[in-house]
Amino acid sequence: MAETMNIYQKLAKIRKPVEVLQKNKSGYGYKYVTEDVILSKITGLMGKLGVSLVPNISQGTMKVEPYGYTKTKSTKTGEIYEERVNEILVSCDMEWHWVNNENPADRVVVPWAMVGQQSDASQAFGSGLSYASRYFMLKYFNVATSDDDPDNWRSAQKEAENAEDRAIAEQIVEQIHQIVTAHLEVNPDDKQAVVATIKKYAKTKGGKASANYYDIEDPVVASNLLNEITEKFTVADKEK
Repeated sequence: MAETMNIYQKLAKIRKPVEVLQKNKSGYGYKYVTEDVILSKITGLMGKLGVSLVPNISQGTMKVEPYGYTKTKSTKTGEIYEERVNEILVSCDMEWHWVNNENPADRVVVPWAMVGQQSDASQAFGSGLSYASRYFMLKYFNVATSDDDPDNWRSAQKEAENAEDRAIAEQIVEQIHQIVTAHLEVNPDDKQAVVATIKKYAKTKGGKASANYYDIEDPVVASNLLNEITEKFTVADKEK
């Protein structure tokens, strides 16, 4: 006679091999497994053991509202400005139902939540559901995430924004370099004053003050240094 398991026993069966998967691949200096493999394993075991996962949005909790925020940015000439970003925030309370397909009344109900944020309401809703589904299964089974980012498209988007900021910062830093070089050629005794000013803004990767303005990657920080360098040294030179 085939073994009859309740929903808790089936979920325990699913959890065990998923935990083993955390150590089945080497990379990044340690053993890990990518999340898409983990999720495919979970859904594969669900099918094998006769378990369904049913999402349910709690009636009356859905909210669709505008979400705006500002980002401080800088032009390549060092002018600081505020950019307004307008997006849509979709949120709701949810329940996830683990259902024993052999006995649908045998189920586990887990309260959850969904939040999505995009420029379009339907995209916000879709991405919110995708995130909620992915992270529900990972957290329910206590699966540790790996260095293989599950949100690659978000990471790529952020990296593109950072690259643009770094490019702007580099142009501003070149202006700083020209001003500092020109000033110190005429006023070599001001070197310590220049270094002290730079250290107020420049930081190493470890967060320590740096005398090297080429360490600056934030265009707003670079703009602030440019303004102070200009005021302290360029204006002072003209007044002499």
